[in-house]
Amino acid sequence: MKTTYVLVALVAVAAVAAGVYLSGGGSNSGGSTLINIQILGGVGVGTVDQYSPNSFTVHQGEKVTLAVLNTDDNTHGLVITAFGVDTGKILPGQTDRVTFVANETGTFQYYEPPGYCTGGVGNVCNSVQHMIGNMTVAP
Repeated sequence: MKTTYVLVALVAVAAVAAGVYLSGGGSNSGGSTLINIQILGGVGVGTVDQYSPNSFTVHQGEKVTLAVLNTDDNTHGLVITAFGVDTGKILPGQTDRVTFVANETGTFQYYEPPGYCTGGVGNVCNSVQHMIGNMTVAP
């Protein structure tokens, strides 16, 4: 009789653990989110390069993958300092992916560091001080 109770308890614990695992629950696992970001280049004098979207929201604990597509004729990049995200220079027409866990709530700026924008038609870079956006990590 005692063996039956132990066996039933073990089966119940295993069933609950399997359910949590399959549902992606548990304190150390969150969902997974893909964010597509395009770098749009301005054409002509007085235009600016920009991120699209220039803001997005994810949830705390999520595994976030940023797919950053550079559609401009210059190299570009994206950094989120608080999460150690850095694409490095992305060549024109290329996509770079970076993955991290959004483990802290708040609003965090993403931006292009100086020196990431190079080349292009006439070797002109119009992203200085303009390529910024915000990632919000909600609870």
